[in-house]
Amino acid sequence: MEASIEQRRHPRLNVMDAVVVTPNGHGHDTHVLDISPGGVRVAAFPGWSPVHGADLKILFLPSSDMPIVMQARVARVATDHFGLEFGEQQDDDVRQVLEALGKAG
Repeated sequence: MEASIEQRRHPRLNVMDAVVVTPNGHGHDTHVLDISPGGVRVAAFPGWSPVHGADLKILFLPSSDMPIVMQARVARVATDHFGLEFGEQQDDDVRQVLEALGKAG
């Protein structure tokens, strides 16, 4: 039996935090399962079936007054969750999200 080869570019950090995903302009409440500098795994929610490669926005809701809005693309779809890859040129936003979740550096 062959061993599984880890293909992730960044280590994942397990978190449980509320987010809003807007795949079609309508917000859907869900939560983050884990996050890394490259992307996030989000719990699936009723009313939308993610399509691999679909672009969307994800709103992180840290304890500050303003949500952190990021562009993402569906990179993986599973039965109960989906993986999102953060869009390019968002390093500052990614760092801010990781810091807000208390997981930076």
